[in-house]
Amino acid sequence: MGNPFDPFNLILFLIAVVGFIRLRMILGRRTGNEDPLRQNKYASRVSADIESLTKPKEKKSLKTKEDILLFLSNEVPGFSTKTFLDGASNAYEMILKNYADGNLKTIKNIISKDVYDGFNEAINERKNKNKRLVNELIAFDKSDIIDAKIERKNALLTVEFYSRIITYVLDENDQIIEGSKDNPISVIDQWTFKKALKDKTPSWQLISTQSES
Repeated sequence: MGNPFDPFNLILFLIAVVGFIRLRMILGRRTGNEDPLRQNKYASRVSADIESLTKPKEKKSLKTKEDILLFLSNEVPGFSTKTFLDGASNAYEMILKNYADGNLKTIKNIISKDVYDGFNEAINERKNKNKRLVNELIAFDKSDIIDAKIERKNALLTVEFYSRIITYVLDENDQIIEGSKDNPISVIDQWTFKKALKDKTPSWQLISTQSES
């Protein structure tokens, strides 16, 4: 059996006592009922970090047209109100012309299936009656985004176009039977365009049209 008063044993004992005292100074006296996170000066920070990590994050509500347009400006590459309206106006003119000409192939990628089917039905009806439609856009008086929505991860923007158009219908003998070549009419159109938020291309698709003459 070793000598309890051996110098080496005494040194080990002193190290253990000092370690115990230092640990007690850091942790304090425990009764068994303490909250372990409150035993040091970092407890409140740790609690706050845990709460922030476990608390469900609230999604920012996009309630107004302005909120949605700002969201699209931040999330959709190259999007701005001006560039969108410029593109929508160009699409408006191109769609009007191709619809009148009965040529939907050129615009098939920028109109939805429902719009395509509606246009195609009207074109076939004209052809069956030997009629021909002429649309000529004279001027845009105004165009503006009047509604904006986010639905099922898609952006939907409705544009109101105020335009002046020469529109008339010819019969099989090229005689005007509706409209006028000389008198443009003022038209108010409300067209809704759609884009998937995950789509990083600048393209939008026309999904509905409504007109007020």
